Amino acid sequence: MRLKLNLDSIALLLFCGDLLLDNTAALTVDEWYDLEKKLKNVSKKTPAKLFGMNKDTLVDIVGVDEYVAYKIVARLSKINELMFALSNLDTEGICITTKYEDNYPKRMLTSLKKRAPLFLYYIGTLEHAHDMVSVVGPQVMEKRVSSFVKQLIRKINDENRTLVSEGLKGVDEFALKKFLKLGGHAICFVSDHMFDKREEYVRYIKDEQLTIMSAVNPYSYFNVTNSLDRNIYVCGLSDMQFITATHINSGGVWFTTVQNLHYHWTKPLVLDELRFSGNIRLLEMGAIPVSYNDMISLLTLEQIIEKNEVLEEEDEVLIDQMSIYEFLEDEA
Repeated sequence: MRLKLNLDSIALLLFCGDLLLDNTAALTVDEWYDLEKKLKNVSKKTPAKLFGMNKDTLVDIVGVDEYVAYKIVARLSKINELMFALSNLDTEGICITTKYEDNYPKRMLTSLKKRAPLFLYYIGTLEHAHDMVSVVGPQVMEKRVSSFVKQLIRKINDENRTLVSEGLKGVDEFALKKFLKLGGHAICFVSDHMFDKREEYVRYIKDEQLTIMSAVNPYSYFNVTNSLDRNIYVCGLSDMQFITATHINSGGVWFTTVQNLHYHWTKPLVLDELRFSGNIRLLEMGAIPVSYNDMISLLTLEQIIEKNEVLEEEDEVLIDQMSIYEFLEDEA
């Protein structure tokens, strides 16, 4: 079996994963972090120790809530099903990493903290999951935007950085395909139909240029929540993100960038283009402006940030600047 996971990772996938086909409830992210904390308080135990515990031990010794203990015990009986599922994924050429593995992209944990996915599915290699830059924009390409993207991906490639793409039609797909033709390394982070992406880019995966990554079961279909989470994960992977074009309240790019301005997952660089209402508003809210001239200059990406970034006291993002998802989260 190619999959090499430590026991902490196996425990995480058993109790929190989405590979089991029955209705046994998985632990939520919050429940897992609470459990992890309680285990550390009990003789610095790790998640692997859960394999030797019963309900009484979990409740009386570890201090776990009875309902959570019930879910843990229920899932303990499914270890064989999990190993069978992992074996099937291995046969399909799909790997898994978790927050307990050395190859998990550490930037996600430092930038997203508890919002980072506990585990990741991937096809390819994680060797190039560093110095990452993402490029996002609308699904309808404009000639002027495409010229900007072409110059941008040349800079990314010249600096030996890794491109992170959501693989969506429009700017994302255009940037990814052009970048791969330049010979660069890229990560395509998907929220559904992982196998379809593999078939589309099989040659680049084989050449270890491209890695397909997902935080949900590879057999998953489209889901709005997973799609929005994927946008956040792309921010979490990226040292910087370029927003080419968006309009106010126009969709995922707009909402994710507003959230990013509030939580500071990555540095947002927005094309200074008056034709896009969303771009203007994002720049007013504190995004870093970037121009066409910046792209054709000899400046590096870091130098562009240094030239254009305005360092000032942080202002709290006002309620009218927040996405509905962020507003509901803050209210909760």
